Amino acid sequence: MAYMKRNVNFGLFLLLAASIICIVGVSIYYQTTFKGLYLDYKETIDKMDNLSSTLINERSRLNQTSYQLLVKEEREEELSTQYSGLKEEKDKVEAEKSNLQSQLSSKTAELNQKKAELATTQKKLAAAQADLLSTQYQLEDANKEIIDLERELQLCNCTSEE
Repeated sequence: MAYMKRNVNFGLFLLLAASIICIVGVSIYYQTTFKGLYLDYKETIDKMDNLSSTLINERSRLNQTSYQLLVKEEREEELSTQYSGLKEEKDKVEAEKSNLQSQLSSKTAELNQKKAELATTQKKLAAAQADLLSTQYQLEDANKEIIDLERELQLCNCTSEE
């Protein structure tokens, strides 16, 4: 019995040692596997953090670009509105300009006509003044003649009365 007890103890000891070796082997295997998984997990987390920060940067750039685009669109819309207003004003000014030019042309023609009429009238006035002056000289001559004739008449009347 002692031999059997010894074999059983020895068998149990071997079974216990084999179990311990298996447990240690499984523990080492899972520890290395876990370590590999942990490193993969850590690497994936780092990549995700980098990706997240890149995404945040890109989102920030996208927001900034979007804001700049909105500002440009607003500016473009404002400039388009101003352009339309200025174009309408330009068209009105051009229409007014052409109207004023036609008025200027008609007034210039009218002025030239009035100048011609004035020149004709001035010639007529000069002729009328010359005629008036001539008539005044004739009148003065006639008045002198009348005075001379009246003197002669008085002289004749004076001598005939005597």
